[in-house]
Amino acid sequence: MLAAATAAHAGVSSGDGASSPSRTIRLTELRVDQQGADSDEYFELLGTPGGSLAGVWLLAIGDSGTDPSGVVEAAIDLSSWTLGSNGRFVGHEASFGSTTFGGTMLTVDPKASHAVVGSGDSINFENSDTVTYLLVRAFRGSVGIDLDGSNDGTFDAVPWSELIDSVAFVRSGSSEPTYSDVTVGSIPLTATGGMPPHAWLGPKGWTIGEYGSWSADTPGSGPDVPAPGAAASLACAAMATGRRGRLRS
Repeated sequence: MLAAATAAHAGVSSGDGASSPSRTIRLTELRVDQQGADSDEYFELLGTPGGSLAGVWLLAIGDSGTDPSGVVEAAIDLSSWTLGSNGRFVGHEASFGSTTFGGTMLTVDPKASHAVVGSGDSINFENSDTVTYLLVRAFRGSVGIDLDGSNDGTFDAVPWSELIDSVAFVRSGSSEPTYSDVTVGSIPLTATGGMPPHAWLGPKGWTIGEYGSWSADTPGSGPDVPAPGAAASLACAAMATGRRGRLRS
């Protein structure tokens, strides 16, 4: 069984699927919640500049109305796209960039590639429960299937050929299992309900961003990240303060 959702661990692995030894593509940023309507949700990947995302999927694993864990809540096929000239890709909603905080709207760094991966609020990342995000290759399942029928934190089914990367966002007070050795959160119960609204991966691991501000968001641009396999992907439980050191290249 994987560790309980309240722990923070080093390294990246998930369920019974073997993680990639090279991990040439990484999850580096997720915005799953914001003040007001969640119209600006997005995720960021980092890999080899110009590299193909053929066969790559982003999965969100959480609960359903009747099942407490292991359910595929979202399955996004990224096969049509490639990484940008700086090695980054941003998947976002059609409504991305429509919300202003402090006079600023979100934009994607021009060196990164980006794409609408649905319409409106179709990404629809859950922000009220613990959710594990998996980057996998050759997903053979569908939204709604249960990968953990026994609800013990271990996958009973692994319908993909390779686990590339993973991270779990943990809600305060949650007893739901995670399916990654890398966890982000939880945070004190606030307007976000104790769920990290945003987090990014930097040199010291994952850091939690803010709920009603874009001060820590720079989709498509960011700092160096830990080398593949480094024991540096640690979750920071505290909310970030001020502007982080993500420089647009």
